[in-house]
Amino acid sequence: MYKVTWDKKAEKDLSRIDISTAKKIYDQVNRELTINPYILGKELKGHFKGARSYRIGDYRVIYEVDYDIITVQIIKVAHRKEVYIRI
Repeated sequence: MYKVTWDKKAEKDLSRIDISTAKKIYDQVNRELTINPYILGKELKGHFKGARSYRIGDYRVIYEVDYDIITVQIIKVAHRKEVYIRI
């Protein structure tokens, strides 16, 4: 199983979302991305090359996978309209 770690910016992003949605995102990420983050998220291109995106309702979780140390680093959480603007 993969270990999920949250970047400080991703934690701040999560704190800006309403509490029930944030809890749903946090729980789903910590439950599902630990199993196989490669299959669940889609690979991103361009500026976000090397990162992956996981959809949870209208929100997107941007993360990177380190296969050597079996870790998923959450780097951004935002609404789908805003997530790809800046990381």
